[in-house]
Amino acid sequence: MSVEIRNPTGQPIATADRTTADRSNAVAESLRQVARVSRFADRKKGIRSYQSHVKSDPVIPILFVLCFVLPTLLGGIYYGLIASDRYVTEARFALRPALGASDKASSDQVGTTKGVVSQMVAQDSLVTLNYIHSRPLVEVLEKELPLRDMFSRDGIDVASRFRRDEPIERFVHYWNERVTTKIESGSGIITLTVNAFDPAESLALTQAILKESERMVNGISNRAREDAVAESARELKLAEERMTKVRLAMATLRNREGVLDAKKTNDANLKVIGELRTTRINLAVQLNLGQRDLGPESRRIIDLKSQIKDLDEAIARIENQSASQDPEQRRVLADALTKFEALEQEREEAEKYFAKVLSAYERARIIAARQVEFFSMIVPPVQAESAQQPRRLLMISLIAAGAALLFAGAVVARKQTS
Repeated sequence: MSVEIRNPTGQPIATADRTTADRSNAVAESLRQVARVSRFADRKKGIRSYQSHVKSDPVIPILFVLCFVLPTLLGGIYYGLIASDRYVTEARFALRPALGASDKASSDQVGTTKGVVSQMVAQDSLVTLNYIHSRPLVEVLEKELPLRDMFSRDGIDVASRFRRDEPIERFVHYWNERVTTKIESGSGIITLTVNAFDPAESLALTQAILKESERMVNGISNRAREDAVAESARELKLAEERMTKVRLAMATLRNREGVLDAKKTNDANLKVIGELRTTRINLAVQLNLGQRDLGPESRRIIDLKSQIKDLDEAIARIENQSASQDPEQRRVLADALTKFEALEQEREEAEKYFAKVLSAYERARIIAARQVEFFSMIVPPVQAESAQQPRRLLMISLIAAGAALLFAGAVVARKQTS
């Protein structure tokens, strides 16, 4: 007779005539099945317990509606149906000096400021950024464009619209929300972004901002340029007076000494002395040769001695004119030569300095009469063809994600307090 053993699910496990090994395997399999059934029953019990807990707390559905459903719904309605389209115009530019490389030198000794422009480009870039967000720029643009009308029309949604009767301080704050700037530290490139509710108005605003900012940057350097011109003019006048004084001194010395050029006169005297000495040497040689054959009273010997004597007197007279310290001497070429050399060197220096100052003055005057810096457009502004703001799907998704986090935090807080 066989005995049938069944597991908890009603399936037969083994009969009495099975072997011991088969019965052991069957029992082990039965135990595993019982364990799986038990775990599944525990899981179902936990789920039912959680569901019963949730159903037992009436605040959780209210929190779900208030923290998640309502914010997401409101965000979807606003960004999907109400929010006005904004058109973005972007421009990228950099400040560049409107000067050649030769004008970018550092300050020199004649009172000019040639290096001011190149040294202030970086600073002027930061000045431009601050001016774009300032009240003076808004006030200037209000005289040229209907700024408040652009942002206060009835077609703009209430949340984005600016109230026309608000003071200028509020409008500047609103302006900074619609106009943004940033600068790249390495290249100095400035990015200007303008948000408006009409593509043509966005482009017009961008162009007006660029034009006024460029005018302002060049305007703040007007005083520096005018000071450079005035300083160069004063230095030019002093250099001219110095050169005129030296020239008058040289003319007075010529009149007093009776020579036009002491150096040339001295060179001529030295040349004459050299020729006279050469002639004297030749005569002395002839005299020595003649004394061998002729007596001292011969006519030939007397003439040679007379000629040599005349040459010696001439040489001595010319040398005395060049170096004598006799106060009765009318012309002392050595003293005159020293004075002329000193005045000549001073005159050359004065003329060179005058030429240098004159060149610096002309350069400063030209710089003052023209634009020093200009905006080099890297990405010029163009009219937008489609609205880029607001990014509706992104904003709705962010609101939904934030609402979900808010609901999760509210549930955790509710469990901790309950």
